[in-house]
Amino acid sequence: MTRTVCAVLLALAFCSGPAWAERLAVVDVERIYRESAPGRAGEAHLAQVRGILQKGLDDLRVLYKDRENTREAEVALREGQAALERQLAAERLAVRRILAAHLENVIRVWFAVNAKGSEISAVALASSFAVYSPTLDVTDAVMREMDKENPSFHALPTVTVKANPQAAPGKSEPVAPAQPPSRHRTP
Repeated sequence: MTRTVCAVLLALAFCSGPAWAERLAVVDVERIYRESAPGRAGEAHLAQVRGILQKGLDDLRVLYKDRENTREAEVALREGQAALERQLAAERLAVRRILAAHLENVIRVWFAVNAKGSEISAVALASSFAVYSPTLDVTDAVMREMDKENPSFHALPTVTVKANPQAAPGKSEPVAPAQPPSRHRTP
């Protein structure tokens, strides 16, 4: 409890004067992810990934056409949908990590260049604050620098749908579930 009180007192002492805010710059990271050229490229990459994964799931549905109500088909389609969602989440995270690495570098360089002749002593993320003065916002300046970046995203996945080799044709209740779509990266 004593540590908490000390931390609160130190924070109040640091924030008590208006000078602390004048040395702070704020960047809206989510806006940069949405509006910057690399952010839009990341979304385009994810749209391609989504299309490839959806086609794999559609191919799986075609494989089970006229047998949709079998246990094998239900399991395979459920597993295929789950695999699609997992892979899409992993791809989304990979894109976000690549963008974050580029943005971190851009912010560091921007800060090194702009902090020299100004009173800026720190850059904070807009998401850290409930509200802040628009005069602290340097998102546009950072976005201009981010737009110069050209990140490379991972190779697009490939999806291969295979029938279950253990299932006998024409059987309504299969011995084992079908193999969910496998995902491979293209070089």
